[in-house]
Amino acid sequence: MSEETQAPPQSPWWQTGAFLAVATVLLIKAPYTAAAIAFLGLVVFVHEGGHFLVSRWQGMRVEMFSLGFGPALISFKRGGTIYQVAAIPLGGFVKPAGEDPKTDEDIANAKPDEFMGRPWWSRSLVLLAGPLMNFIFPVVALTLVYATVGRLDPWGPPMVEAVMADSGAAQAGLKPGDLVIRINGLQVGSTSALASLVDAQSRLALDQPLSVDLLRADKPQTLKVLTRLNKDAGKYLMGVQVRPSPPPFSTTVRSAGVLTPAEKAGFKPGDVVLSVDGQPLKDGFSFGRQFADAKSDPVPMAVRRGGQSLTLSAARKQPVPDAFDPELVGLLGLEFEPANGLSADRHERLSPLTAAKVALIDTLSSATAIVLGLKEFVRGKLSARDTLGGPVAILRMASQEAERGWEDLLNLMLSISLTLGLMNLLPIPLLDGGTIVYCIIEGVRGKPLRLKTQVVLQNIGLALIGSLFLFTLVNDLLRWAGH
Repeated sequence: MSEETQAPPQSPWWQTGAFLAVATVLLIKAPYTAAAIAFLGLVVFVHEGGHFLVSRWQGMRVEMFSLGFGPALISFKRGGTIYQVAAIPLGGFVKPAGEDPKTDEDIANAKPDEFMGRPWWSRSLVLLAGPLMNFIFPVVALTLVYATVGRLDPWGPPMVEAVMADSGAAQAGLKPGDLVIRINGLQVGSTSALASLVDAQSRLALDQPLSVDLLRADKPQTLKVLTRLNKDAGKYLMGVQVRPSPPPFSTTVRSAGVLTPAEKAGFKPGDVVLSVDGQPLKDGFSFGRQFADAKSDPVPMAVRRGGQSLTLSAARKQPVPDAFDPELVGLLGLEFEPANGLSADRHERLSPLTAAKVALIDTLSSATAIVLGLKEFVRGKLSARDTLGGPVAILRMASQEAERGWEDLLNLMLSISLTLGLMNLLPIPLLDGGTIVYCIIEGVRGKPLRLKTQVVLQNIGLALIGSLFLFTLVNDLLRWAGH
């Protein structure tokens, strides 16, 4: 919520025109950065939209809904509320009427349609609504994605575990260890989806063999497989048993995440990792385990960059919560290219009800990871200089994810949404959590805190938040200049 009492001044027409011109150039010349800004703006819109909707529901007049701070670039007034996009895109605010009283008498004489004129619990609902929307948004967004596009399977293509005797698969020559990549040109989204895909493609052309693309010892092959109707299952099947396989990643670095130990160590896209602690690296999936099991500290990693050979190193103990499997976390923040040019995206479309359940579970898991990371930071296991990021780092991360694809950008946006919701609940003056504490104290003692006391606390909160902002901004710029 905002502490401002006056509407930001309207910019002249030429400034608005200049803003639109810059936005157009950015969209054409740097589309990934433009997409990142738009997605981050959506997170702010969701948060402030929660405050706005509940303010109106509780009968409060809302004077302004702003995306960004400073002079207004685009604005219009409707229903007594000014809606605007402001020049400094570092957040936003919703300003209910009477939110910033000047004296204790203003609080005592507040009108029923003003913020301070509503009961303490009503104001608490308004303040909770922003963070709550940040938690609801990922669940809704993931539900829609899982039910339409599908959920990404974290494992690789199905691996043949056994081949039934006298089956179509046996006659075609499938062998244990084969990775099934595509059926009739359609990528296999997951192990559980293989049987349904085989049955559906078989029914399109009965008695015609399926074209099965597979990997055998890292080499692509295509076999023609006749399927047979399995009466017990009611499906046409190839006659194989499969299980999930490790993702087929090469040893070529696709990206080194912003604010990660990989970036600090000097990794760049296109690097080929040859060995970890002197042990040859077979594939990208094995990197996390080899790094975690290394005996040297820091861990030396042989890398080929173009025609140059070099050695990069990183401390074996990396800032990941103790509860996580280092093999799955990846430790350094490296992403490897898919092997043999295969797509690493494997999706399984879920029913709406299942999509909602899985989306809720995934959101809770992400929130838990954020809380555990914050716990590690408070315990001193994470370095503020290495892990805290401000607006520059967030924009760099979002641009990197946008370049990799809309789904990666969406996942980052949802993570930022959860982080924003959790951070705003901290009991720090100026944040939603701090103002909620004021409301609770008022409910307990039967009257609000004196305005003088609130001002002192808010100045302390402003000093804390301002110092953190300056630290992260300077840290971002130094880190960016160094990499």
